[in-house]
Amino acid sequence: MIGRCFIAAFGCALLVGILPSLVTAADGARRYAASDSHSGYVHRIDLYDASNTKINTSAENPTPYSPQQTCGRCHDFATISHGWHFSAIDGDALPGRGGQPWIWNDSRTGTHLPLSYRNWQGTFAPDKVGISRWQMAAKFGGYLPGGGPGSKESLAANASASDRTKITGELLVDCMICHHNAGSGYSPFLWTEQIEIENFPYAPAVAMGLGTVDGNLKRLKDDFDPQASGAAEKMPKFAYEPDRIGDDGKVFFDLVRKPKNDACYYCHTNVDADAVAGNRWLHDDDIHIRAGIACADCHRNGLDHQTVRGFQGEVHESGANIASLSCQGCHLGETPTAPVAAEMAGRLGAPRPTHRGIPPLHFDKLNCTACHSGPLPQSSPPRLVNAIVHRLGEHQRRTGLELPAIVSPVMLPLNAQSSESPIAKYTPHRLYWPSYWATINGDDITPLHPDESFELLRKALKVRGDFTSELAEVKLPLSKRSELLGPERVKVKPEELTEAESTKLATAEAELRTAQVQSRLAEALAAIAIKYPESTPVFISGGSAFIRSAEAGIKELDSTAIQVAADFVAWPLAHNVRPATQSWGASGCAECHRTDSPFFGANVLPVGLIPNQTLAAFPIHQRQQVDMVRIGQWNQMFAGRSTFKYASFAAMGITIMIALSAWLSGRPSLIDFTIGWGRFIKRAGYLGFMLCVLALGVTSFGSLWFNGHVLGYPLLVHLMAAGAFVFLLLLLATSHLPSNNISKLNRSTWISRASLWGLVIASIVTAGTMLTSMLPLFDTAGLLQAAWLHRYAAVVVIVLAIVHSLGQLRPSSR
Repeated sequence: MIGRCFIAAFGCALLVGILPSLVTAADGARRYAASDSHSGYVHRIDLYDASNTKINTSAENPTPYSPQQTCGRCHDFATISHGWHFSAIDGDALPGRGGQPWIWNDSRTGTHLPLSYRNWQGTFAPDKVGISRWQMAAKFGGYLPGGGPGSKESLAANASASDRTKITGELLVDCMICHHNAGSGYSPFLWTEQIEIENFPYAPAVAMGLGTVDGNLKRLKDDFDPQASGAAEKMPKFAYEPDRIGDDGKVFFDLVRKPKNDACYYCHTNVDADAVAGNRWLHDDDIHIRAGIACADCHRNGLDHQTVRGFQGEVHESGANIASLSCQGCHLGETPTAPVAAEMAGRLGAPRPTHRGIPPLHFDKLNCTACHSGPLPQSSPPRLVNAIVHRLGEHQRRTGLELPAIVSPVMLPLNAQSSESPIAKYTPHRLYWPSYWATINGDDITPLHPDESFELLRKALKVRGDFTSELAEVKLPLSKRSELLGPERVKVKPEELTEAESTKLATAEAELRTAQVQSRLAEALAAIAIKYPESTPVFISGGSAFIRSAEAGIKELDSTAIQVAADFVAWPLAHNVRPATQSWGASGCAECHRTDSPFFGANVLPVGLIPNQTLAAFPIHQRQQVDMVRIGQWNQMFAGRSTFKYASFAAMGITIMIALSAWLSGRPSLIDFTIGWGRFIKRAGYLGFMLCVLALGVTSFGSLWFNGHVLGYPLLVHLMAAGAFVFLLLLLATSHLPSNNISKLNRSTWISRASLWGLVIASIVTAGTMLTSMLPLFDTAGLLQAAWLHRYAAVVVIVLAIVHSLGQLRPSSR
């Protein structure tokens, strides 16, 4: 009885403890209800402002709608607003490979400063440069979906005296910037335009076309107080479009659950300069887009909006298995060599590539994008224009030469994430050369805040709009023209000048331009030195650093540490993806394995901002950390690859026929190797064959034992010895296979003859698997099986070579 009472009491207590949490969970589930239908949900909903008050759209100067309060009534806004596109300020909280930095452009000072909160290589943290979160939101918020550096929490944690948060408020998260339906009338450029004039509260409504705003917050002075008496009269005036409001006060939101490609492209477009110049019709779309696959089909996310980036080895914040959403995972499974699980590969009908004849070693050294992504590599990487950097939403004329100059593709090693250890794989990159003003203390370089640069340098530079062109603008004084041309020719029109006169003027202008550039830049550096007397002022441009010289000009700074800071900033690319027939290497091995291949030999020319800056192109292999001597030797081997294959297959065919003939007939070779030169050739061939076996064993099994792989010079020597092995095997079979009748041999020669036959047969298998692997016959799995057979046969060759060579040392065997 007591036991039953105890159990009942315990059950009641447990129920009382659990029931509140169950009710809370149920309430939470009911609060964020969903239609869960593939057809979606028609959003005809009321509008709510930032104070969570239903908006009277017909009132005079009504409040703009708040996406958080309007959409957040049915959607978990707190969870949504912390995904990848909102979490830039989290720094190292989100792992993964580097990406495109924010580039602060100020053409007045020649500043193109790479910024990132994520500690990506070559970038500066805005907080450390003195750029506040509000300034980042005002500068780049037009290419953000809101939140991030402009969120209320971020602004409060990183407040600055120069911020105008009191006037603009936070940068609102706008759901529609990604979820608007194509053709709905939503304009992401209007969003960008409103952010630039600091109309943070009005941007979502204006971009969606719900209303219009008269005025902007940017014109209000820094000390403006929106709460002060009469402040409302100075604020922008807003009005809703009556046609967008239903009779019941509800608004139709033309949206989609899965973002359309056009929404992604607003921030993620990259266009070749050649296409901008008028040849866009000659360029192809991404093969996946042409097949009907949308960006969001691979770059997926859950409610947390932690968008899958799609690189190999990516670990998702949610813990979900996303391996099949990378290139390799979708097409090949978790690894290119593992059996493909049905649930891991073939997403969206992705075909499994066979990669016939391509050695699996390539998959250890190359990312999928190395062969399949971006424009085809060229000897000089071409320029491109980028959505965020070059503002591809604005309606304007472009030349493709806009600054900063981004070039692509350039092959660079990338440390891909791995469950074991980072593996450097070659990946196509985009890159650009930063330019900015900074101070040096020892080996530390600190960029100036871009706004500070302008305030310090505007008088010295005398630039109003474009740094490079205005520094280069010179006009010869009338007295100088008279001196060069004579008084009677001083006012002659340019088209009427003789060639000699034009040359004189051009030379004089060049000298004046050089002096002007030197003097203005020196004055600018001097202005920085006045404010920072304990530091050395420097200007970074085109991969070089410049300081003042004693001759009242500038000079290049020779410092390894500073040159690293001035180096290009690169980030990997993945799109546009080309079809297999247009992949790099599709036309043959020599496409990459040749001396002038763009893979290692692309010449990259830095782009500087200083007029007439001396710039020197460099081959990209200088930044790839490769041994070009070994690469050159490797390329030489491929020069005669076709001839080698034909000769090797011929030698293998003859070897097999000789072995069959000796086995079936039991007669010795037609050539007598026991007299004269024959005896010498027989012994030299035997010795050469055994040395090849030794070299092959050391470079393969020795390398595997000590290094765990066969790469570099061991692989190069191994392949060279393998070529000799094929032809020496022919000589060995011709000179050493006289009989198959082992029963008639005496006991002292039985082991020697048997081991010789086994050695020849195992060598044929070893060489045959090598040669057939050079043909486009086997896929990756077949090549791996051939490699295992090759390896086991090689073990047999080494063992029998040792046995036979020891037998040859016995007097009775000679």
